[in-house]
Amino acid sequence: MTAVEFQEPRTPFHEFQVGFNVIIDMITPGTRVLDLGCGTGTLLKRLRDEKDVEGCGVELDQEKVIRCIERGIRVMTLDLDEGLEGFPDLSYEYVVLSRTLQQLMYPEKVVKEMLRVGSKSIITFPNFGHWKISLEYLVTGKTPMCATHPQPWHNTMDIHRLTIADFREFVRKIGGKIEREIHIIRNVPKENAFWALRRAEWGCCLISYA
Repeated sequence: MTAVEFQEPRTPFHEFQVGFNVIIDMITPGTRVLDLGCGTGTLLKRLRDEKDVEGCGVELDQEKVIRCIERGIRVMTLDLDEGLEGFPDLSYEYVVLSRTLQQLMYPEKVVKEMLRVGSKSIITFPNFGHWKISLEYLVTGKTPMCATHPQPWHNTMDIHRLTIADFREFVRKIGGKIEREIHIIRNVPKENAFWALRRAEWGCCLISYA
């Protein structure tokens, strides 16, 4: 099987070349990482090769599960909305949820489970509060379509179109705290950027229980 066949399907997140780099930078070498919605194992493979991480993935798509196995990635088949009951408390140093939060039916349940299973959690999501999105909504009165939300409302897996401000409030509500917050603005990761809530296309947060 060729290297090309191993490539994960392109998504809006991949258009930001810093995407996985931001996540990898947050993770300490030699730790245990659980990647929820791991796809074909691209992130876990990089973490294994670059940071000697002991990783495990969770994925529902059987074709992607097979590709993980072919890459030597340990993977489990599980519907995230059903929770993580099979995982003991604090069994991982990090639990990652990349590009998937907005697609979950019960995000609060899943994030609480992440904080139970891992000492820290890393969550990335598209920011629906970007100024261009807000402007399009104001001008057209329609649900906006953009690089991070390319499908129309009736044909998208994104059922929760949240903003960075929404996520901050959500973390406080469930008793968590944001330890580090990175904004991807025009393909560049930034911390404490000016007007980040309106300029960032993506948010990437390291969270834990307060």
